[in-house]
Amino acid sequence: MGSPILMPKVPRAAQHSRGLPGPIDRQRKRLYASLPGLRSMSTAEFAEFRAGDDPYRVSPAHRLILARRGALLIYATAFVTAALTWGVPLQTQLVIAWTCGALACASIGRPRREIVQLALDWAPLAAILSVYDLSRGVVDSLGIGVHYAEMANIDRWLFGGTVPTEWLQRQLLDLNATHWWDTVFTAVYSSHFIAWLALAGLLWNRSRDAFLGFTKRLVTLGFIGLATYVAFPAAPPWLAAREGTVDDVVRSSARGWEALDLGTAQLFERGQAVVNQTAAVPSLHAAFAALIAMFLWPRVRVGWRPLLVAYPLAMGFVLVTTGEHYVFDILLGWVYAGGVMTGWTWWERRDAPNVSPQARATPSHPA
Repeated sequence: MGSPILMPKVPRAAQHSRGLPGPIDRQRKRLYASLPGLRSMSTAEFAEFRAGDDPYRVSPAHRLILARRGALLIYATAFVTAALTWGVPLQTQLVIAWTCGALACASIGRPRREIVQLALDWAPLAAILSVYDLSRGVVDSLGIGVHYAEMANIDRWLFGGTVPTEWLQRQLLDLNATHWWDTVFTAVYSSHFIAWLALAGLLWNRSRDAFLGFTKRLVTLGFIGLATYVAFPAAPPWLAAREGTVDDVVRSSARGWEALDLGTAQLFERGQAVVNQTAAVPSLHAAFAALIAMFLWPRVRVGWRPLLVAYPLAMGFVLVTTGEHYVFDILLGWVYAGGVMTGWTWWERRDAPNVSPQARATPSHPA
């Protein structure tokens, strides 16, 4: 290293304060600290500085991260715009297509190894969507009868002879007009199709370990729910009303789109028509909302926890009010979610002593 060089020239005010005790001396030290050029520089460092080496220059890797984040932001804006214009995509093919598009944006500038890892990490989520789409055909081919009355009878037993869906629709549903609460109900109901995918994407970009922990629980919960749908196909309240099991219940979860006057209600209802109509027990809408709340509970600040409690409660209320599920379906979905969380947490704690700290410290993927 060469001889040290001091630059730039010390200001006159700082020169006059040299050697003075007390506050003036402390002020001089703060002045030196505030001017980065006043530290001693080697000849080599000074040569690099004079050559125009900018320490704040954006590196190529950082440019790729910024490009990736920008692409994801633009893509999210496009998704919200499309959902507001044409309705929330409920068809499996559309959900997978949108998800693959987001993954493509997240792959910008990544090494091939990370891209392959990304595809493998997300494959189970795509699989559960595809299996859910096929569950309707499986039930039809097995010839298992649809259950219409059991859930309504349980609700009557729980609520003293009254089916909550019937009572709530008499209080809140106006078939001749749409109200602001119809929009809120639709927004809460539709959030199911976005919330778990958005959370999975956020976790993948922040911590792959957290992502894997969440998706293991999500996929397990999904497949247990699908197995129940095949073994016990059950009609939701709006479908049971057509058989006379309950009175005057209609499916109103899409009415909020009419209130927004975006022309999406018919497309939303068309998407609902192609999914499994007898996938009512348990409610995976309620189960996924509860799973999100349980998984995030220890990972967020205390101030956010009331929102985590409110989300599954709001989802359950909306599902019952709009004729999508009975209260029994909601409670069973919460039980499923709690069981999956408990089971995986126990397994991970049991397996933790056998995992080295290096294996647990999987690096995050910067967005």
